[in-house]
Amino acid sequence: MVDWLALRETIPALKEQVYLNTGVSGPPPARVVEQELAWVRRLAEHGPGRMDVLQESTAELDRVRATLAKLIGARTEEIALTHNCSEGLAIVAAGLPLAAGDEVLVTDLEHISGLLPWFHLARQRGVRVRRVAAQRAHLQVDDVRASLSDRTRLICMSHVAYNTGAVLPVADVAALARERGIWLLVDGAQGPGQLPVDVKALGCHFYAAAGQKWLLGPDGTGFLYVDETATDAVAVTLIGWASVTHEDRPAEEFRFHPGARRFEVAGKHVPSFAALGEAAAMWQELDPVAVRARILSLVARLREALAGIPGVEVLSPGPEPLGSGLLVFRIDGVDAETAVNALWERHRIVCRWLPKPRAVRASVHAFNTEDDLDRLAAAVHELAAGR
Repeated sequence: MVDWLALRETIPALKEQVYLNTGVSGPPPARVVEQELAWVRRLAEHGPGRMDVLQESTAELDRVRATLAKLIGARTEEIALTHNCSEGLAIVAAGLPLAAGDEVLVTDLEHISGLLPWFHLARQRGVRVRRVAAQRAHLQVDDVRASLSDRTRLICMSHVAYNTGAVLPVADVAALARERGIWLLVDGAQGPGQLPVDVKALGCHFYAAAGQKWLLGPDGTGFLYVDETATDAVAVTLIGWASVTHEDRPAEEFRFHPGARRFEVAGKHVPSFAALGEAAAMWQELDPVAVRARILSLVARLREALAGIPGVEVLSPGPEPLGSGLLVFRIDGVDAETAVNALWERHRIVCRWLPKPRAVRASVHAFNTEDDLDRLAAAVHELAAGR
């Protein structure tokens, strides 16, 4: 049995506020902070360019890739370290051989970072972008199937929709994509840290993830999974010393790393990535299955409370398997931005508002408590009553 209150006690940001905005950026636990600070001190005290320190830094980054690979069921060679989820999506988009008339299929549940690369390619190369409409805040596999054509080359979809909280049917879409020889790129910004992720079971070719959200790692960290069978399909569009193997050969005879590391360019902020590795190790120790069960239990409590408030509409689907830690709702007669500001100013509750749908989003993680959610429900009831 996991002691969730013990985890909560290690997170300083929870002491004087109700934090329900992990979907933007999560509050780091002490062990993650200490790992980052330990590396900051080590580099400061010994000098980052000293030979033994450089070797330690390289070994640490290797450990981080291995830890992240284990977290999502990949091989270490299939992991590239990035600075955010958006960077991972952009790496794949820029490197795939998409030409005029080729089609990319996206859903209307995507974050803008899952859309911009394709519309950029539409301007640059004449790639066509087609959208699959959601139904009741969720994606139907039959709608994806009906939207495919002989020109479809790639499907880009979220694992968890940032604007509805729906867990999308990645595995089913992946089976459809592989059957037709179509690449599948998954925006996993809202995935690892709140649900178990096994990229091999999902069957996707690419999976981009964020370090600072549900994993509770530092800002400026992320990672990209590239299935070993798809590595050579993605051209390296930015190259530096970290992209290649260092053998005794001239630059004109360079060789890329055989795996996903070829998509890394140069140096990294080792303290931040060491902290990300610590965060990923922590969630493995806590057990992603137990984390998801805890989150769904808390969300069910919040959903029931909000549903009982006159004038409040819950937009997120649920429960299992569609539900996640993101719960989106509207307050009749109260603008979403106004509501979020009032929740903070009057009650010290941290949420975010969404532009589309224009609504409030609460991010419920395993460290949250029933009291957190009851306080949010009471504050929403006050707003709804005063509208």
